[in-house]
Amino acid sequence: MAGVLAAFEAYQKSPKVADQWKARVRARLGLEVAQERANGTTQDAIAERLGRTREQVRRYEEAYREWTRAHPGDDLHTQDELA
Repeated sequence: MAGVLAAFEAYQKSPKVADQWKARVRARLGLEVAQERANGTTQDAIAERLGRTREQVRRYEEAYREWTRAHPGDDLHTQDELA
């Protein structure tokens, strides 16, 4: 029964873990957008390539800035990502 209880606990935590992972990956996208913009690519060009609006691209960058404020020193490139 211990295995069932442990698996059930993990199952109950999964939405929170998934949300945390998604926020981190979104921040990584924002980092990549910020770096591309620093290289001179416009928000419009990035939005067109991603099939998103300019506002969505701006929000990706904002997600990156918010992540860095909440997680100082976190290198978004160091953690393995799910495929």
